[in-house]
Amino acid sequence: MKASIKLFLIYILMQLLGSLAAVPLVLVWQFVTTGSLDAGAADAQTLLPGSLLALFFSVWYLWKKGYLDDYRQYAPTSAGYLGWTALLLVGSSILMEWLMGFMDFLPDWQEDVFGQMMDSWAGVLTICLLAPVVEELMFRGAITRELLRRYSPGVAIVVSGFFFGLIHFNPVQSVYAFMLGLLLAWLYWRTRSLVPGIVFHVLNNSIATWMTLQYPDADNTGDLLGADAYAAVVCGAAIVFAFALWRLTRYPKTGEAGWLPLPQDSTQTDERR
Repeated sequence: MKASIKLFLIYILMQLLGSLAAVPLVLVWQFVTTGSLDAGAADAQTLLPGSLLALFFSVWYLWKKGYLDDYRQYAPTSAGYLGWTALLLVGSSILMEWLMGFMDFLPDWQEDVFGQMMDSWAGVLTICLLAPVVEELMFRGAITRELLRRYSPGVAIVVSGFFFGLIHFNPVQSVYAFMLGLLLAWLYWRTRSLVPGIVFHVLNNSIATWMTLQYPDADNTGDLLGADAYAAVVCGAAIVFAFALWRLTRYPKTGEAGWLPLPQDSTQTDERR
């Protein structure tokens, strides 16, 4: 557990370092382009570069500590597996949205932050692609991997999901991220590959971003479809989710015949960490 907690705290530290490192860069850019300094404007302008720097620092740390070295975690599984993963995402995203409808009492502390991020193509790219990839490298390729080496799959998946929810520091988003983290950790446990989780995560963020940009006044899909149609969609999503999950469990786990080899961590790597 120590290694996982350490990685979790390191990720938080990288977020702080990214924000701090972005401040002088933004101030210099502001002075060069406008000839003056505006602290208020600079504070808002650090959001995107701070996020990008935090992602860069996180990848750099994982690379330095050897978490990116095992090529087997980048194995693409199979087209069929990725297809069922995409269907799992479709079903689960609708079901999780429906469940979140019962938790509308939870505050959303970062609504304005995401609004600012989605004002530019770079922000959208960060939300939909860069952040999901880096989060999979950290939370599945490092944290979940460490947990699976020390605990049973059930414990590792739940703890990993808890860490993933907690890192979002936003009540409404943390609950959703916890549920999402359970599925992502489960996918990693089954395959020891980051690819299914990346596909799942990228699709999840991309769909959510597209819906927000396309229908800014709608809180959920039910606002677009109406109560009866939404109820039918939720029932259909439950069927799709259950069938996709069942199909994915039909594939052998990592290390079984005809599937991906089980990554083996060397003693040298263990000692280094």
